[in-house]
Amino acid sequence: MHEVGYEEGLKLAEICVCGECGSPVILCWGGNWGIASYVLRCAKDIEHKGLVEEETYTQAHRRGKEVHPAIRGAIERKLMPKDELGRAMNLLALKYPKAIVDPATASLFIIDCARLDLDPLISPAEAVPIPFKSRKKKDHGEEVKVTIQMIITEDGWLSMAARGCPERWAGAPSVEPVTDPKLAESLCGDKDAWLWKATGRTKGMPEGQSSIAYGYFTTREFQLAQERHTPAATQPGNQARVRAIKRWVRENFPDCRQKMMDITSEWYQRAEGIKAAQECIDAEYTFIRLPEGEEEKGAAGARGGKKATAAVSSPTKQEAKTKKSGAPPAAEEEGFHIDLNWLKDSLTELKWTDETMKSFVVSRYGVDGRGTLTEVLGRLTREQAEEFVKEIQERTTKSQIELF
Repeated sequence: MHEVGYEEGLKLAEICVCGECGSPVILCWGGNWGIASYVLRCAKDIEHKGLVEEETYTQAHRRGKEVHPAIRGAIERKLMPKDELGRAMNLLALKYPKAIVDPATASLFIIDCARLDLDPLISPAEAVPIPFKSRKKKDHGEEVKVTIQMIITEDGWLSMAARGCPERWAGAPSVEPVTDPKLAESLCGDKDAWLWKATGRTKGMPEGQSSIAYGYFTTREFQLAQERHTPAATQPGNQARVRAIKRWVRENFPDCRQKMMDITSEWYQRAEGIKAAQECIDAEYTFIRLPEGEEEKGAAGARGGKKATAAVSSPTKQEAKTKKSGAPPAAEEEGFHIDLNWLKDSLTELKWTDETMKSFVVSRYGVDGRGTLTEVLGRLTREQAEEFVKEIQERTTKSQIELF
């Protein structure tokens, strides 16, 4: 059972099914006297939790599944022609008349779609063009600069992960809203934010293990959406849901994430001088961060040389308590310390971000992924921490050899 707004509830009921049994979900009245509230429930069992996107034939085809040849042919006829730029621009102009008005920027958009293997013509679209304009006064009049920014939809992210990493793809994640003010405040500094959780698996994960990612939409962002009359103003919960899905993809498919980081920097350069376009890139592609100051807290106390060090100390009260309970003690409780300066250099060498490293640790060792990278590493046992250090050292050595 999931509490949602009416408009977003209607949308979710159309595109989602129960995450446990695959049955349709229905939107029901769930409010008390004077309080308008709606809930999404599994049509088969109201105790079931989680929603998952109901896959269309187009999505199945784009994600590598076998579909009937006749259906496959119909889908491929609708795909954007990659070898005919002029025809592709004409088709895009018909579908997005407000965005595709300038041949130069339109051709750049098409080239970007081809580089990411995304298709803006199929339904649901995997990428959408949004135009931004900047006006500057010149001696001879007014100069207008136009740039088209690509917005990758949730379907685009999922399809890109499925095609780019077929050896890891095991299906779309299940999503559900979370009503936990303390968790919301710890993630974004806003206890009243809309919060959704995406839970899914990738191939190679141990049985019973899953990966979790959170997406949020703050009340400040909601106020800005209302001022700008954007769709998020009417469906704030859906915005958080989409962000949870996108973040789940980014954390579980590092190759996909790295490709997006590379092209995002290029987009930012193109949008130079157009503040609205750069704000759009920041909002859409800047990976969800912790509240201001949390990163500094997590990195505080990092000292030492370039190698990981281990200092064995006498057992603490907490360690004795942990051993008594039978739970595996964390690495920090055993006196094992991973030098964050060394780790930072290793991240640079591997071209990984903190989120990529966190995703690696969570999927490899099954620890809780909430908090900073330092906090996540602190949950490793001594044996896991030693194995982690060895693994990263081997990866950085291999990276240096390949570069040479």
